[in-house]
Amino acid sequence: MEKNCIVSDKLSADAVIKQTRANGLLDRNYCIEQDENYVYIPLVRTVAGSVTHDFRPRMDAPAKIRKNLARMGIKNEKLSYIRLGNSLIFKDKISTKIARVYAGEMIIDNIYVETGKIQGVKRKPTLKLLYGKGCETRIRESGITYTLDLQKVMFSPGNINTRSKIKYTDFTGLVVLDMFCGIGYFSLQVLKNSRPMNMIMCDINPDSIYYLKKNLIVNRIQTPVTLFTGDSRVVLPLVRADYIIMGNFNSVHFLVSSLIRSQNGTRISMHYLATTRDLDKAVYNIIDMARKLGYILTCTRSERVKSVGPNYLHINSTFTVISIL
Repeated sequence: MEKNCIVSDKLSADAVIKQTRANGLLDRNYCIEQDENYVYIPLVRTVAGSVTHDFRPRMDAPAKIRKNLARMGIKNEKLSYIRLGNSLIFKDKISTKIARVYAGEMIIDNIYVETGKIQGVKRKPTLKLLYGKGCETRIRESGITYTLDLQKVMFSPGNINTRSKIKYTDFTGLVVLDMFCGIGYFSLQVLKNSRPMNMIMCDINPDSIYYLKKNLIVNRIQTPVTLFTGDSRVVLPLVRADYIIMGNFNSVHFLVSSLIRSQNGTRISMHYLATTRDLDKAVYNIIDMARKLGYILTCTRSERVKSVGPNYLHINSTFTVISIL
């Protein structure tokens, strides 16, 4: 069930939970949940900075699962999974018998298991369906409904803070360009909470554009949008955007394409990977690359989104074009 919550990094989670409980804000009817990077703490009411998350009710579902598996003669081990709407994704291989037990106790329509990493430039997941019909999944997050097929397009629950924060930026009257829009991860928040003059979105995966169109309808978006399918370096027109969203780890390789669609004052939000030793150097390298192309940038914000492996971090930095030579 979707509930308001506080999202904390794992190092701070214990202290945040204690403070939330002391303030009488912890909703004890729902389980505190976590993924690889964050802890989600359910609240009894909305507070400043809270977001929404799909929580499991604090009915003793884990105990029921253990009991049912034991009755079937199956040893119950701690299994790592992610819940996305009406679906579960397991990290490790499980049997269909175990999948059926989880589905029955957690009221789940589809259960998948990861068989590999995100594939290719179209960022397609590698998931095997173990239970269910593989129907569309709906995910509610911070007032937005995302509809998607988990086997065709990706969805990263670890980016919830970054997706949610963008709704607090005022895009009224701006031309906004999303070069890797996907199913509308960032754009839907912009369109739902602001009134940009024009929203231009592009993705190389046709399935993403298909579900983006669905999500625009589901979320009752009224602002005019322009959609493109293909490599954003090739298919996008030479517009002059006020704000450019680059939600792809390869965004640095698309820097030229973003700069030629910028003007003085354009803000560029870039997502990229950096090693823990080279965080400051990564920002400098982007600024230096732009300067060599005749664009003077300043970094107005840079934050760590999550860890993506040993010594690697997902970084989101916002640059402003202050001069074009």
